[in-house]
Amino acid sequence: MDKKYWFIPSYSDEDIRKMPALQVQFYTFLETTLVTASLLPHFIAFFSDGEIPGTPGSLATTFLAFVLNLAFALSVLGFLIMHISLVAANTTTIEVFGMDKKYWFIPSYSHQDIPKIPALQGLDYPSKPDFDSQHL
Repeated sequence: MDKKYWFIPSYSDEDIRKMPALQVQFYTFLETTLVTASLLPHFIAFFSDGEIPGTPGSLATTFLAFVLNLAFALSVLGFLIMHISLVAANTTTIEVFGMDKKYWFIPSYSHQDIPKIPALQGLDYPSKPDFDSQHL
């Protein structure tokens, strides 16, 4: 008899295939955030009025490393949020980009993709007819 316990999560094959990408993105975000946080005091000292220890080359390297790490951490955070939302909605990037690979790099979809992807069908809102404008 197959028993399921509340403390043992049950993952499908699809969930297991999606996990490593999320874990890699999560740990990459943590690492770049940690490096950015460790460079923050040097970045703040760069703009202070006091004496800055170090050579001009080390200051420029520290400044550039901070800016690049911050930019990379924010971009990885964006990808992490996107992939978490895809996993939460139980979709894949194939369903988001469509089945025809030639349309992946341009903002367009094939005619076969439009009925298959509900997000492409748009939203319908009920509207009230405007009878006053018909009398003009």
